[in-house]
Amino acid sequence: MAQHWHGAPVASSGVHVRHDRVFPAKNHLVVVNDNGEVWAHPLSAGSVGGAFQLPGPAVAVHGVPPKFVILDKHHSRILVINAAGEVWAHDLDFNSHHTGNAYHVQGPAVGHASHDLEIYATKHGLAVRNANGEIWVHHYVNRNAYGGASKMNSPAIAVHGTPSRYVFKSHRRFIVVNTAGEVWAHQRTAGWDHGGNFAGAYKASHELVAAGGVPAKAVIPWKQYILVINQAGEVWAHTLH
Repeated sequence: MAQHWHGAPVASSGVHVRHDRVFPAKNHLVVVNDNGEVWAHPLSAGSVGGAFQLPGPAVAVHGVPPKFVILDKHHSRILVINAAGEVWAHDLDFNSHHTGNAYHVQGPAVGHASHDLEIYATKHGLAVRNANGEIWVHHYVNRNAYGGASKMNSPAIAVHGTPSRYVFKSHRRFIVVNTAGEVWAHQRTAGWDHGGNFAGAYKASHELVAAGGVPAKAVIPWKQYILVINQAGEVWAHTLH
């Protein structure tokens, strides 16, 4: 059964927040609103702290329209991938409460094809999931550059069976929440630096997540939980196994 985590409401300040711009960091929930402002909530199991702003330049507002906005928690930064496949980054400083200026992460175009559905930041690079369920990985050359894509030798992810609603990369697995609220996972069998292969799907929760009723404001993975943020900004947690 889902547990209500008490504390401050999330993404409820009045400025619109898109469902895919609430991110789990190590000990924070990060929110990027439609004004490009970055806010963070301290997060611990069972508790959500009050929001504080990380002032700085607006994120994903100016220039070429963004196709993806993701959090790279391994390098404490927000990545903005535009329609041309360029990657731009804003460093986040949770101690001094600051968002840095945008800088270009060099490399070939990433995630720009029409069938590219999502991009995930890993410790070793950027992983792209396409409509065929394939995962292609661009490995980092260094923090500010990445190389060409290589395909993972893994089963198709979020393609077969009940249509998927949310697909996450969480630690050592991909997690799929389908439209029935079922939660399935693909466990990683090799490191991202050694091909990053994933096994076939297994059921990762006995509970239904975000099924029916009023659509959730955001659904995100955090540690061993899936967090559902409802329209009131309340956070409800489902434990994974």
